[in-house]
Amino acid sequence: ARTLALYNQMTALAAEVLQWIEDNTPPHISSQFSMPLSQMIKDSPKTMLRILHYPPLSGTEETGAIRAAPHEDINLITLLPTATQPGLEVMDTKGNWHKVNCNPDTIVVNSGDMLHECSQGYYPSTKHRVVNPEGVEPNEPRLSMPLFLHPNDDVRLSEKYTAINYLKERLTELGLI
Repeated sequence: ARTLALYNQMTALAAEVLQWIEDNTPPHISSQFSMPLSQMIKDSPKTMLRILHYPPLSGTEETGAIRAAPHEDINLITLLPTATQPGLEVMDTKGNWHKVNCNPDTIVVNSGDMLHECSQGYYPSTKHRVVNPEGVEPNEPRLSMPLFLHPNDDVRLSEKYTAINYLKERLTELGLI
């Protein structure tokens, strides 16, 4: 029941964030959206809340070693409530990595490939990774619960793609289908 409540609250927050993004997008870009961004995710069966488990560190690992390789998410946006341990890093537009604070009152918002597509590249996808952090107590796992906000399959992202066509193409590129 708590997980479902969290899912519903985070999905509602995501709709607000998407509305804020749209409200602050230049008109020549937002006029190209096939529908309001917040409506793209309404009741989408592809939106998913995942629980990611990173095994405990033994204390002998190299600080900064990669735990999750650099990547962008395929969806519109991802909401990331603070993980139980640090390690998340994001890349800026100049290629520099920045540590994301592990503040329990924070939700990180990453823009995804579908937002990049429907904004004609105006919003770049957030490249991110997870590394072995400094100063973490051994034997403590890292748990993360990202919510991946996907539009409904029939949403038109651009002249070239609907959401389902885009998703299938990307999953094929990654060798997942």
